[in-house]
Amino acid sequence: MADLWVVGDVHGALVPLRTLLRRARLVDEQDRWTGGDARLVFLGDLTDRGPDGFAVLRLVQALERQAAQVGGEVYSLLGNHEVMLLAALHFGGRRAAGNDPYGLYDYWRQNGGRRRDLARIEPTDVTWLQARPAMLQLDHWLFVHADAPLYQRLGQSLEAVNQRMAALLHAQTPDIWGELLNAFAERSTFAGPDGRERARQQLERYGGRRIAHGHTPVFVLRADEPGASQHPHSYAGGLVLGLDSGMAYLRGSGFMVRLNERPGLLGSGILETVYLQG
Repeated sequence: MADLWVVGDVHGALVPLRTLLRRARLVDEQDRWTGGDARLVFLGDLTDRGPDGFAVLRLVQALERQAAQVGGEVYSLLGNHEVMLLAALHFGGRRAAGNDPYGLYDYWRQNGGRRRDLARIEPTDVTWLQARPAMLQLDHWLFVHADAPLYQRLGQSLEAVNQRMAALLHAQTPDIWGELLNAFAERSTFAGPDGRERARQQLERYGGRRIAHGHTPVFVLRADEPGASQHPHSYAGGLVLGLDSGMAYLRGSGFMVRLNERPGLLGSGILETVYLQG
């Protein structure tokens, strides 16, 4: 079985991402795919906050094409920051009812949106972003961006969720986008005493044995200090793996993981972790 690698939220942190991909032996010094038939999953939130979200966006698209030519696969899920970026692009200063007192452009900017990224986006980038799936199942893993109850509200199957999300991303009224962004902003649904049961229900509905997500940095999930050493976080009775390494928040922080495609009942399901430091 081909290797299965996963990267959490990148948020425009281009240099750390390049370093991680090279250390994982997935790209060369010119950022060209060298992973052969490996599979690589980005969990969403490629842009915003960090210095060069547009370059990250273009790198992921290039790797997707290059990997496909040699039997590899690169996937990128839809994150809430991709939705923010598209909303800012489509609606500018128009407001969404119940969202906030500002327009959708201001909402994006307040959450780390970079004007330079928005100015460089082309129609082909918009089309690519709108085609990103909300959920993905590979082997025994269910990949989602957010640890939020959003997905259960969108559909009863993985296919239905992805179809509904695609329809929402073509909506012509800002109120629909505002509602989607509010739902996407929720987090920590798998934390606390009911977390394992919620994870079990999500897996039962959409497939897989384990959930891997980004969205909430691991230092938040672990209630650590932001400067604490960052590691993948297995929780909810081992059913959930948090993989947002906070690489755009914390200088020198960042990791990506190679997963066991058939995780057993024990352990985190991680075969290898590549760190930015060390």
